[in-house]
Amino acid sequence: MPQYFIHPEKIRDGRFAASEEESHHITRVARKRLGDEIEIFDGQGRRYLAVIEAAVGLVSGKVKGELDCRGYKTRLIVCFAPVSRSSAEAIIEHCTEAGAAAFQLVLTSRTQFDWFEFWSERSVRFETLMIAACKQCGRATLPELLKPQKLDDLLAAGGPAVIAAWEAEKSFEAIAADFNGAAELKVFIGPEGGFTKGELEYAAEKGVKSFTLGKHTLRAETAALAATAIILDRLG
Repeated sequence: MPQYFIHPEKIRDGRFAASEEESHHITRVARKRLGDEIEIFDGQGRRYLAVIEAAVGLVSGKVKGELDCRGYKTRLIVCFAPVSRSSAEAIIEHCTEAGAAAFQLVLTSRTQFDWFEFWSERSVRFETLMIAACKQCGRATLPELLKPQKLDDLLAAGGPAVIAAWEAEKSFEAIAADFNGAAELKVFIGPEGGFTKGELEYAAEKGVKSFTLGKHTLRAETAALAATAIILDRLG
């Protein structure tokens, strides 16, 4: 059963009220009617079973009970260099489905796309994609969009972090024990051409470990999804 996004302030006192856009999806696309049960989520970690009691104009109704919410204990932040629009959208969409907790664009030496000046416009599109992905996969919490930063600044800030790099010799499984119990972990995905030797050396100086995603060179969107799935499956 698909679920629908209802803003937290629109779920109160045992009732819910859908936005105009979600009301359209519920009644026009899914063709739900009075008395039908639907699943809703608030984007902050809670899902509910609800019943439609009004479907003229905006959809509203009664919350029948709370539903189970599955999630990961590790807050994984996917830090990726700006890539083409279609690739970036694929990263946002599919890594949301895989369980990423946050996304951060990172400026690297080989970054070819300057999205920093237009971040406010891009972020609106990304938020739309995250909501759609959560609706599709049954997730209750929307990922966080963090403001873009330079790679050196993020590395200098410290904290548990790993880099997915084809040059690395070890798999994530080989280094995973170092991050058992970590509440938060950053994973860095490079731009086309990967990270420079200097960037990798600086990361190593800061204690950041590199791991490989296999024997072949992956596109950024493939690497981001693979890294997210591998890390969260191992750390939980």
